[in-house]
Amino acid sequence: MIIIHRPSMLLPEEVLLEHLDFNDLVFRENTIMDSCIYPGDKSVSIGYYNNNIVICEDYLLTTSLETTDDPVTLAGYEKILTDLFPGSEILTVACHSSVNYHLYSLVRDGKKLRFKRVVATGPVLEHGTRLKEEEPLYATSRVIEGKRYFESRRQDHLIAVTEDQLMEDFAFGVAKRHLGVKISSGEENALMFETPFKKFIQAPPLPPAKKAAVRPWWKFWSPAYQLAERY
Repeated sequence: MIIIHRPSMLLPEEVLLEHLDFNDLVFRENTIMDSCIYPGDKSVSIGYYNNNIVICEDYLLTTSLETTDDPVTLAGYEKILTDLFPGSEILTVACHSSVNYHLYSLVRDGKKLRFKRVVATGPVLEHGTRLKEEEPLYATSRVIEGKRYFESRRQDHLIAVTEDQLMEDFAFGVAKRHLGVKISSGEENALMFETPFKKFIQAPPLPPAKKAAVRPWWKFWSPAYQLAERY
């Protein structure tokens, strides 16, 4: 999701989509956020919660951050949004359980304040000063033989886990910075199930134009055709 915090103005959703180069999307239906997260249909859904514009975009925009090797330069959509909403923090948050992947990127006034991307199969890529939302997790961590481990409570005891295994703790903890609630904590029901979102999908292709029937040339010259035309 992409969170635009305390935007200086509100644009019609269609206008916002045009700025993000989604000119081929059309309104499909009203929905809820629970149905917007990773829908797998290349849709973009827009809602409003806690003085934020929330955009769920099915990895159509955030993939650029997933694949970048440059944690400092703004992604194209980050630059567009920070120009549209000066003074607002633009926060991108993503995670995917199949590869223990999580990412967040915080931008304000054209500057990348914080970026972090973690995946189980690779090194951590990060930039900027840690956010206050991250600090409680890092406070209980320790580095052993060059690898950082964190404390995590499982049932009645603490165990050591790696950073990628805390993807929801990090991603949803940072998202709470602006949402005001932490997803998957039990405090997010109003956001997930009661806040309306408008869903936009790619416009269906126009049906092919019907071609006029073409009669064989010999019919125009046959005596039977000419006689029929007279009457």
